[in-house]
Amino acid sequence: MKSGFKFGVAKLKQLFLNDIEVTAAAADLNRGALKKATGALAAVDTGGGLFSWVNPEGAAIFIEHLAVKVTTKATGACSMDCGVTSTNATTLSDTMIDGKDINAAAGTFTSDESAGTNGKQGRRCESGKWVTGSVVAGGASAGIVGTYEIYYRVL
Repeated sequence: MKSGFKFGVAKLKQLFLNDIEVTAAAADLNRGALKKATGALAAVDTGGGLFSWVNPEGAAIFIEHLAVKVTTKATGACSMDCGVTSTNATTLSDTMIDGKDINAAAGTFTSDESAGTNGKQGRRCESGKWVTGSVVAGGASAGIVGTYEIYYRVL
């Protein structure tokens, strides 16, 4: 340890650095930590029908990565869009994954390799706003089984 540097814990739940108590609010400790949200896919053909997740943090987040793991593909023609929306939980958005065929094969589809025309890997999502997975018009998600994973950091 460097000379003149003193680190210690005087009491339970108190941290001192050079005899000065180190304090931080929960929001400060939460900011920047990588978090993961997961859930099951549903075979529902409306906007947000595959999945809908609301940002539960008290602040905006940056979604670094979205993955949709399809373990059983849809039985009929079906493509999905996934993305961030500020409208509501039943709004189709293609800002992260755009037009991915989920009838051709099962697999893991991510916001970097399955971005399509409109998708991007990372997106900002305000507190209380949504990430949705939706069936593209004319598709049918019957038979689909899988999960979604959202990796994000609080801003």
